[in-house]
Amino acid sequence: MTQLSKLAIVGIGKEVTPNTYQAPSIYVPFSKADWEDTTAEIKDESYRANDTSVQGLYAGVQDATWTIDVMGYPDLVGWWLRGVIGPDTISAGVSTTLATSSTAGATSISATASIPAGSTIMIQDTAGANLEYAVTGAPTGTGPYTIPITTPATGLLYAHTSPTCTLVSQTTHTFKQSATAIPSYSITVYDTVGTTGYVGSKLAECQMKIDPKSAVSFALKYNSFPGASQSAMTPTYTAYPPEIGWQWNMTNAGGASTRGLSYDVTIKRVTEPIHSSDGVQAPREIFSGTLDMDGTYKAIFENLTDLNLFTNYTQTPATATLTQPLSAGGASLAMTMTRSGWYKGKRDLGSAYVQADFSISGIYNTTDGGAVSAVLKNYQTTAY
Repeated sequence: MTQLSKLAIVGIGKEVTPNTYQAPSIYVPFSKADWEDTTAEIKDESYRANDTSVQGLYAGVQDATWTIDVMGYPDLVGWWLRGVIGPDTISAGVSTTLATSSTAGATSISATASIPAGSTIMIQDTAGANLEYAVTGAPTGTGPYTIPITTPATGLLYAHTSPTCTLVSQTTHTFKQSATAIPSYSITVYDTVGTTGYVGSKLAECQMKIDPKSAVSFALKYNSFPGASQSAMTPTYTAYPPEIGWQWNMTNAGGASTRGLSYDVTIKRVTEPIHSSDGVQAPREIFSGTLDMDGTYKAIFENLTDLNLFTNYTQTPATATLTQPLSAGGASLAMTMTRSGWYKGKRDLGSAYVQADFSISGIYNTTDGGAVSAVLKNYQTTAY
């Protein structure tokens, strides 16, 4: 019977033991998923006194390749950053409860624990009822604490009940490079006919595209072991909306710029299945090598500020920051090349207004601990 593609499922689990199957921890709401079990073709084209080229065909080594396209959901982005950049160092947010019930329009709340000024917090009653977000001011008191609500300026949208109402501030996840700490993952796919798991998966390439006219997108490429049958999955999906391109702010050479039209960067590691003398067709391991950060930046050409970064070979910081509106949760992602090499720049007269195109590479520096670092703020309290 013909199957509906929309019923397919992709899940990913971080492996506790490398190359050992791990059931999915997340389910990926993908827009495209292509994968292929590859078997090296070995032909016998020896001369055997006949006029046929191929005298035999044999199965060589086996591995698999993956391409997955997904929108920039703020609770999932950390999985991709951890898989290609390196370890996640977290600064945990505060999780507490409402000490006294509050009313709609309240411009302050009473909390059991203190919450630092300037925190973006998630407020919700039992079972997620009356979910809303706010930014806090400076706390006062010694417990319970009085926490001003600075945003929204009109106060809370809903009434909330103590003590069942929870208050959670954002956790900060900082990703920096580490040559010895790239994890392996199990990718599980339900193709509408059966469920197959691919162990030892390493993220070889993570491409992020920002365009103010569309959603932020990530294109992921993995190498893995060949697939093996697994148990069926019951998926649950992210509840958070994706980051949208117009939420982007660009900083070049220490100054904010409103000229950015698009930003397309790729973080990749040389990734190779190693086939060795272990007597099996599958790889011994999937090897992850060095990291490269390359991208292109298109901007309005109204002055020489951006072009001078190229012509003067000025290797200054470049940071792309995405921040969701508070009503969507206020999650943010900042991708930084503290030493950005602008190695190509040209004016573009092909549209109604003058534009400029630039090529950029991340250069090793001690601040990033490599070519690039990323800071993600969301409501996931554990490390990726």
